[in-house]
Amino acid sequence: MGSEDSTMKLKLTLDSLTVILYCGDLIPTDIDPLTDDEWANVEAVLSKQNKDVSALIGMRYEAMTQILGIDERIAGKMIARAQLLPDLFHALHNMENEHIHVTTKYEDDYPEQLRRLDSRMPLVLYSSGNLSLIDDRVISVAGPQNTTRHLNFATKNIVTKACDEGRALAASNNKGVEEYAVRMMLRCGGKVILFVSDHMLDNARKYKKQIREGQMVLLCAVDPYAYFNVTHTLDRNIYICGLSSMQIVVGSKINSGATWFTAVQNLHYHWTRLLVLHRMTPDEYYSGNLRLVELGAVPVTRDNLLSLMSFDDIIERNQPVVNDDVVIDQMSIFEFLPEE
Repeated sequence: MGSEDSTMKLKLTLDSLTVILYCGDLIPTDIDPLTDDEWANVEAVLSKQNKDVSALIGMRYEAMTQILGIDERIAGKMIARAQLLPDLFHALHNMENEHIHVTTKYEDDYPEQLRRLDSRMPLVLYSSGNLSLIDDRVISVAGPQNTTRHLNFATKNIVTKACDEGRALAASNNKGVEEYAVRMMLRCGGKVILFVSDHMLDNARKYKKQIREGQMVLLCAVDPYAYFNVTHTLDRNIYICGLSSMQIVVGSKINSGATWFTAVQNLHYHWTRLLVLHRMTPDEYYSGNLRLVELGAVPVTRDNLLSLMSFDDIIERNQPVVNDDVVIDQMSIFEFLPEE
């Protein structure tokens, strides 16, 4: 990371500083940040007043509640967070020293693809590497943490086809299918967008060479020092869908695992086009894929992957016939535990 990159890190708008102060988890403190829903309420109030969010900096409690009409409880949390402004600048300086770039939804360099998530997009985003690797042709692969020979074969062929088409791969650092997909994409010389939900700095060190050479950009929507958190991993899966023009599920179990949970959510909210392997794996993950096809996912066969067809051609040829009687919102957040 050169000096030019380092000088970019603290060039944040006042709107960005405001949202990081009130909503970010970058500052080590016991003072709770605003939730995404609470911040959305604040934005709605400010929009009615034709004010930018930066107008909140230095504003007193009475002005927030009586003039703007912000909820008293939310205003109280904001006043408590306001005292952390000096700590925020210190934390941002630490990120600069770690070569971590900080951006927010109010910045021009924020990935446009994430905006399709609307209220689910991350307010603050940390990155290491070149954000220009993210474009409208990114593909992602999802699957279980326990892989098989059949799943690896399929994953390798998916990644090879994506690499041949010049598509970048978006993935998490999960063990199993996604870890294998990342390894295969790097091996074939392709580009990787690695979105993690914990231990960002450890991953930045692990992939230092790939990041420096422009083969990978590392992303995280939580404090780069953060440890594992179930909620953060589920959110990260959604962000990967947002970055992707299409996602291929290699294997899933019905009503079990984060792969299934995210795939069904994706079909419901239409974050990206969902494809699943069909009639390829004789193992236990086959039934989940069959069900996802019934719900509207595009089936992908072995012959499709081994052919010269592009992914766009495969989607066009294999348009699913959706059963209108199928109800998608049949899952609970608890159904994804334990992970496959």
